Amino acid sequence: MLEQLPRYIIAFLLLVYCQVVVFNYIHFSNVISTYPYILFLLLLPSNTNTALSLALAFVLGITVDYFSDAGGMHAAACVPIAYIRPFILRTVGTESKKDNYTPTIKDLGFNRYVMYAAIMVLIHHTILFYFEAFEFSLFFSTFLKMLGSSVLTLIFIVLLQYIFIKEPGK
Repeated sequence: MLEQLPRYIIAFLLLVYCQVVVFNYIHFSNVISTYPYILFLLLLPSNTNTALSLALAFVLGITVDYFSDAGGMHAAACVPIAYIRPFILRTVGTESKKDNYTPTIKDLGFNRYVMYAAIMVLIHHTILFYFEAFEFSLFFSTFLKMLGSSVLTLIFIVLLQYIFIKEPGK
């Protein structure tokens, strides 16, 4: 991972910048939002140390919180997905025979990657939106908001994969 450190720093900065400047202002019907900044956590190498993943997730979440004035909700949603990520990767599996790989559409294949990303996005958005609502009476409206936002975020994550992730050897 050290040889790819500059790439991850640039990805971190670009995703946070795009989230704060662009994606925080994309809303459909004032209900559905998109949070593709979590792509940073999805793209960490498969053998990333859990403590490092948790620290990076916290820093990512708290940075978005700071610029979005969200009071820690993004950090609270990012840390659990960083913790559960190795289990999800093992569950989804890989066609690659490597122990260390970057979970991309190219490595996992479209179906496995979408399953992996969808699970991670749903967990993140469930925590984020229910912390935001923090009321049981808003359960169904929050569920619909979470579901719509998850679909939109997943679409953006897949599009970003196709735009920015290069094929190996190119």
